Amino acid sequence: MIYGRGALERAGETARQHGTRALVVCGRTVTRGAGLAQRLGDVLTAAGVEALVFDGVEPEPSSATVDACVEAVRAAGAQVVIGIGGGSPLDVGKAAAGIITLGGKTERYLPPESKPIDRPALPFIGLPTTAGTAAEITQNAVIYSPSLNAKIGLRSPFWVPAAAIVDPALTDSMPPDLTARTGADALTHALEGYVSRRATPVTDALALKAIELVGAWLERAVRDGGDPEARDGMALASMTAGMAFANTGVGAAHSIGHPLGALHHLPHGTACALLLPYVMQYNLEAAGEKFAQVARALRPGREQPTPADGVRAVRELLRGIGLLLTLAQVGVKREDLPAMLPGTMLSGSLKTNPRAVTEQDALQLLERAWEGGE
Repeated sequence: MIYGRGALERAGETARQHGTRALVVCGRTVTRGAGLAQRLGDVLTAAGVEALVFDGVEPEPSSATVDACVEAVRAAGAQVVIGIGGGSPLDVGKAAAGIITLGGKTERYLPPESKPIDRPALPFIGLPTTAGTAAEITQNAVIYSPSLNAKIGLRSPFWVPAAAIVDPALTDSMPPDLTARTGADALTHALEGYVSRRATPVTDALALKAIELVGAWLERAVRDGGDPEARDGMALASMTAGMAFANTGVGAAHSIGHPLGALHHLPHGTACALLLPYVMQYNLEAAGEKFAQVARALRPGREQPTPADGVRAVRELLRGIGLLLTLAQVGVKREDLPAMLPGTMLSGSLKTNPRAVTEQDALQLLERAWEGGE
């Protein structure tokens, strides 16, 4: 893990440890807009690494996109795969680095076949340009399956990236809305990791630190994207939250958020943020005093907070950065709620939610999120 302003300059020497031919995976905004792919290419060339670019990654990437990227890896003769961008290109690059050594199409590793991921991937290096997904750290890749009409997380210890290069300067150009929703994603990762069934004292320390950082810097980063201190703080928050939830898993906000994104094309961070307060309310009886600690972390100085104060502190923060908090507000129709249940119940993240979630529970959560209210 390489963190700090200017860390992009370390990408060449890092990649060179794994080979002399690389495939850079990104979306078209990276190649056409910010020119980051060119900057990265120059750094790689200076280190003696020949790089080709696959820039066909769309938001909510599909299994077909991963398959196309696998073919690009093969055609390039790449020895290392480098993802640069938000969570989508990092997930596609990570998955392609894994699928190419396994063989076959990506859909074979998704339900219902769920072929095992049983061999090492090509080395993968992640360079995030947003502060939220932490895909540069985790063993997960979230992919949309057209056959299932659902987003599914592929994961394996073989898919842990070879290196994460987190340069906060790459996030400086994010507009306020993207800053808000990716920051909310980091908060959701930290909070769901904190109350996960697999949480440990070590992951608790990481998750709480990430929550503190979000509370300190997210609103400032949304207000003033040119504030380097706020950008640095949020990049660190995302990375720290990633270290926590990479070991604990997440929970029901992600489980319900994935089908919300797949069926209604809501950005992942927006979906998770919208659902988070309702899932927290549902988990109150199981998470107990941990939510009081969340209140302290987000709003230092609050005396003797209760678990319910933790839920309120999250709502206040999300409202303060301009995010919507009901499904009705984002255009979801009430009659469409049951269609999200199959994708929700497919999610492995329900296993680590602190309170068990049945299909009926999930529908009630969706109903509450549609209606709104405290």
